[in-house]
Amino acid sequence: MPEKPLQVLLVEDNPGDARFLQEMLTEADIHDLSLHWVDELKKALACLHTGNIDVVLSDLNLPDSHMLDTFLELQKNAPSLPIVIMTGSFEEEQWAAEALRQGAQDYLIKGKIDAHMLLRTLRYAIERKRHQEVLKQYSTKLEGANHLKDLFMDIMRHDLMNPLAVIKQAAQLLKDTSKKEEDKQSLLAIDQSINKITEMIMGAQVYAKLEDVQKLTRKKISLTEILRNVVHNFQVQAKEKKITVELRAVEDIFCMAHSMIENVFSNLVSNAIKYSPESKKVEVGLTEEGPLLKIYVKDWGCGIPKDVKPKLFTRFQRADRLGIKGTGLGLAIVKRLVELHQGKVWIEDNPEGGSVFCVEIPR
Repeated sequence: MPEKPLQVLLVEDNPGDARFLQEMLTEADIHDLSLHWVDELKKALACLHTGNIDVVLSDLNLPDSHMLDTFLELQKNAPSLPIVIMTGSFEEEQWAAEALRQGAQDYLIKGKIDAHMLLRTLRYAIERKRHQEVLKQYSTKLEGANHLKDLFMDIMRHDLMNPLAVIKQAAQLLKDTSKKEEDKQSLLAIDQSINKITEMIMGAQVYAKLEDVQKLTRKKISLTEILRNVVHNFQVQAKEKKITVELRAVEDIFCMAHSMIENVFSNLVSNAIKYSPESKKVEVGLTEEGPLLKIYVKDWGCGIPKDVKPKLFTRFQRADRLGIKGTGLGLAIVKRLVELHQGKVWIEDNPEGGSVFCVEIPR
């Protein structure tokens, strides 16, 4: 079955130019185009409203409309149709170029058109416009998905965190007043589960926020001081496992960073303590390497298999070590924050057993 001819709306106030295009197509024996000629913008708009047009071929200078206004009015009334501009002067060519920036698919210069060029230009215009419309629909769907994601994060942050806080307080109260050791252990398990859920919600919230960020505002900060704070903050957690956390950084070293960079080192130190056996140590170090700063967190734990290392920085990927399970978001947050600082993060083996998480960022 032969293809239906392209229905082309020709908007041209010069009868001679319109007749020339029609005769040119006839002489070239091209039957793939069907021209519908009108000589005014108002007639073109009426024709567009019939819905039978595939592409618009329009002059810019018409009796009832001039230059860019012509294109903008056509585009307003037929936003999904491809529009090709025809020009006959240098001034009109400048306006045609502006129409391209505003959404026209192409422009042709009168007197320099042949039948096959016209057919090819119009077909390409239709294909480009079709792809643009597909991308536009995809973009709209993405916006809707992002809205749902934001709504979901709001629900988690407010509608879930509040009941969790109430449950946690009730469990703590019951644990403090209970006299049975069995009840205390059950309530402790509830409290720990609530902490894990809270950690998951907070991690998901941070990761969702970072996914939408392309650039962080940075200022001069003492990286040494941040590492001191991180080591200090985890002393209680380390003491519970009889783990020593050491900081190897003698003098203050400054860099341009966002305050969220502290999350990177908090996560790495927390993991090192969590996955290390009791009575081991964790070492945090900071070294200068030219224009770069290298921060490492070394543990003497069970180590990480080579094939697992690249996967750890992907969200919801995790290596379960010593029977301990994480949320699968912590290291994804680390990677994203480091990337936003134009840095990189990787894992090395500790020659003495265990792992070394390395972060490299510019000063």
